[in-house]
Amino acid sequence: MEGPCEVPYALPLSGAWGIRTGRFGRGPVSANGAATFLGSAVDMMKIAFSSALCPQAALETIVAWATQFGFDAVELRGLQGYDRLPLIPALSEHSDDVRELFARNKVTLLGLGAPVTLDGKSESDVAAAKAEIAGFVGLASRLGCPYVRIPMGRVQRLDNRRLALGRIAAAVTSLVPELAAAGVTLLVENSGDFRGSRDVWFVTDAASHPAVRCCWNQLHALCDYERPTVSIPRIGQKLGLVHVGDVAFEAEGNGAGYRPLGQGEAELARQIELLRGIGYEGYLILDRPEYPLADLPAPEVELQAAAGFLREQINARQTVLAAYKGDKKPTKFRSRRASTVAEG
Repeated sequence: MEGPCEVPYALPLSGAWGIRTGRFGRGPVSANGAATFLGSAVDMMKIAFSSALCPQAALETIVAWATQFGFDAVELRGLQGYDRLPLIPALSEHSDDVRELFARNKVTLLGLGAPVTLDGKSESDVAAAKAEIAGFVGLASRLGCPYVRIPMGRVQRLDNRRLALGRIAAAVTSLVPELAAAGVTLLVENSGDFRGSRDVWFVTDAASHPAVRCCWNQLHALCDYERPTVSIPRIGQKLGLVHVGDVAFEAEGNGAGYRPLGQGEAELARQIELLRGIGYEGYLILDRPEYPLADLPAPEVELQAAAGFLREQINARQTVLAAYKGDKKPTKFRSRRASTVAEG
């Protein structure tokens, strides 16, 4: 059964077992959804890409590339240079045409990326941000799009990090009734000053509702030296979608330059192994990190190479993970950092 459904299935909820409906969650849900997720019959992950890779491209071109290179879905994070998607008439005033375009090409419109944060210190700033997010949620509902993604944001000047994180969690939680009514899931992506898995876990756990999930970006976490062996098990079933990419890192942990998937230091093969290990059956979305990169290839070149790499990794035979043997695949990034500290 594809798309939203009302078949209940069991998932852990704040340490206890609760019943959630398939309307929010990980995509297709069968009548025995609990057995599908918790047992051995786990669906294969799917691949998608963000329009951030081709910010000037027309919607028809984006959909055509998805079909040409074998992507299952597309996330819209801006279109033809505009990032306020609800203000683009081609989307807001012609939602039926957009839905027909994706359906005709058998490509899923997976999510909308909203460049809006809930990190404001004043009530008026937070209210304005929530109103803008509501516009994205309404558009997503009209387009039949299941996800809206927002970044975590930053700590404002003269603000306290813990207070800021608490305000973000409270603002996200307050959006739950509107999200539930629209049948849209809000994804909170680790970014800015909140790049770690603890931060997004805190926000999603505060909401404790299937309409709020995490969009995980390991490239951002690696800037704080947090490896996927820590991140992915911690986030677990709060995971909604995963953004992937690859870069070379400087010794200080900053992204230094673009690399094709599998040729940088993002540990992508390890990430996919771990995602498979926790039963993740959602999408891997090729995306750009929040920091600028040099030497970017043409979108067509990157999409073709990325699709091949991701399909190969998804279909690869899973390595047997033995916890008692420890991690036998230490990252070069981490060891290089240690040697840099020692030399200093």
